[in-house]
Amino acid sequence: MRVCQFFLYIAFSLLLSSQAVALVYQPDTSSLTRKMKKPKLPKDSTIVSFFYNDFEKFGMLNTHAYDTAITGFQNYDPLQKKDRFEANLGNIGSNYRSLSPYPFMRPSGWDYGIHSFDQYMFLNDSVKYYKVFKTFTEVSYVQGAKKENNFRAIFSRNLYRSLNLGFDFRVTNAPGAYLRQRTNDINFVLTTQFFTKDKRYGFIANFIFNRLQNYENGGIVYDSVFEKNIESDRQAIAVNLQSARNRMKESGFYTKHYFNLSRHARDEKDTAFTKGRHIDLGRLTYSFYFNRQVQNYIDGSPDTAFYKHIYLDSISTRDSITIDRIVNEITWSNPSFKKDKKLRLLQIEAGIKQEYIHLSFRDSVYLHHKYFIQYIPKAAIYFQPFPSLLLEAHGDYVIGDYNGGDMSLRVNLISILGKQNKNAGVITLSGNYAYQQPGWYYNHFMGNNFLWDTSFNKQGLIAAGFDYRFKFFNTGFNLSRITNFVYLDSSALPKQFKNQFGYMSVYFNTDLDLWRFKIRAQLEYQTVQGTTVLRLPAFLGNLAIYFTQPLFKGAATLQPGMNFYYNTSYFADAYMPALRSYYLQDKKEIGNYVYMDVFINVKIQRARVFVAYTNWGSFFEGRTYYSTPQYPAQDAAFKFGVSWRFHD
Repeated sequence: MRVCQFFLYIAFSLLLSSQAVALVYQPDTSSLTRKMKKPKLPKDSTIVSFFYNDFEKFGMLNTHAYDTAITGFQNYDPLQKKDRFEANLGNIGSNYRSLSPYPFMRPSGWDYGIHSFDQYMFLNDSVKYYKVFKTFTEVSYVQGAKKENNFRAIFSRNLYRSLNLGFDFRVTNAPGAYLRQRTNDINFVLTTQFFTKDKRYGFIANFIFNRLQNYENGGIVYDSVFEKNIESDRQAIAVNLQSARNRMKESGFYTKHYFNLSRHARDEKDTAFTKGRHIDLGRLTYSFYFNRQVQNYIDGSPDTAFYKHIYLDSISTRDSITIDRIVNEITWSNPSFKKDKKLRLLQIEAGIKQEYIHLSFRDSVYLHHKYFIQYIPKAAIYFQPFPSLLLEAHGDYVIGDYNGGDMSLRVNLISILGKQNKNAGVITLSGNYAYQQPGWYYNHFMGNNFLWDTSFNKQGLIAAGFDYRFKFFNTGFNLSRITNFVYLDSSALPKQFKNQFGYMSVYFNTDLDLWRFKIRAQLEYQTVQGTTVLRLPAFLGNLAIYFTQPLFKGAATLQPGMNFYYNTSYFADAYMPALRSYYLQDKKEIGNYVYMDVFINVKIQRARVFVAYTNWGSFFEGRTYYSTPQYPAQDAAFKFGVSWRFHD
């Protein structure tokens, strides 16, 4: 029955698409694709842009300008790049969770279920492929509190015509303020790209390596020692675990090719094309992906006071999980453009993905294996009946092991209120439907401290959203109905809430320039109705104020500023090291604290520098700044960073 409903959704969208008769452009040039043409520039051009692995969409490169501004440069932590609406364990690189979880969806297909390190890793969908006209290099270094060091190097070079080679390398080493709080991350991605002169064929490829190592202390033993500042030396404060570590190692490679099945016009004299005798058979895209991820939890002296159970080995814990994934995907899309370079009325994509997963997990005694094969047919449409209106619809269905029967549908209706160059803003209406099996981890887990084998119903999601953008502000709301929600209860064991509940969020964002002042704000109110198994702060706010002063006739720029972050108090989820996950707790309420940072950003030609003093409000607000129960956030601290670009 659900399969029929799913295909009815697709059929209805296609029916809508077939009833209009105009050829139009993309309405939202900031997020939709546009063609990248090499402009006539002097040889010393330093223009740099990048694209992601959706490069072939609409037959154009969907490029984004590389950010070289100093505004926001002080936000070097990946969790603070956007809005700071995440909570971690008080140290950069540590396990984190989102405080604003909409839209609750994940990509269709087999999923292990733990994503609490994703923003500290290079993931295939987030890899950047750079378009440069000259060799581009950027080197960055940041020094934080307690001997925290961060290094990053980005490189991109055109080897021959449109053949490009690049890499992105970063290292983070943060010992932390407390015992056994160290994080040590190494990330590396090597990229290459090539496009023929007529753009009929192109490919991208990457090799990714991520290695994360987190020491686990289980949080501080007594909150009062921190809150009353009984012990100012953080290294002297007792912690729960003395020899535990979480390690994650991942490597893999990816390649994607596209080929236009028909030759496009070389120039205006190509009469086979211009006189209408040209038949375009569309574009074929093929991608291959291999990835191996190893997760380890190691504890040389399992603590029965912290863990209630030790199932396998009371001397040493060595839980290990290895996930091998092979993905093949082939997609066909109809021609994107007609000969007059206007987008076609209806853009269609159809394809199928094959996934092979080998899961091996080792406890202190045994090695176990699981194998999964599944197929995911998918389709998408892009329909523009008017110059100011675009309808997007994406749907897929999973056939095969474990996730068989999963499906998802996403629809966006985007409308410009007026003309492209003179309008009253852009409205987006969105809808999401998902019916998905919980991550494999929630159904099956075998470790030294936790052991379960369950069977849960598929989770359901129906969501709708409204978004309005105009000049310097963006506002909207999201509504969701969730059924069969899976979570970890107060014993850190998986449970399913079989009733449905509602989620609503209302947000307002602004990026306002007033003379030399810039104000950036992200404000969000959210509420959960019908359950207490999902706990989130009701209000989240992040406000940054910048003052920009040009110096030396524009050769340099000085930008002092302040940042304020706040969320209301709530019973935040606690953290379980052996599971790398968060679970419900009712003992401690955290929040209702204003994090205040002051900083100075400086730009001198191609160099950017910042100096910041973070959380300085701790001197008079009191010591209640927890990011997670039993895990205090960082104390007041100086931080320094520099970034330098080279073009040669």
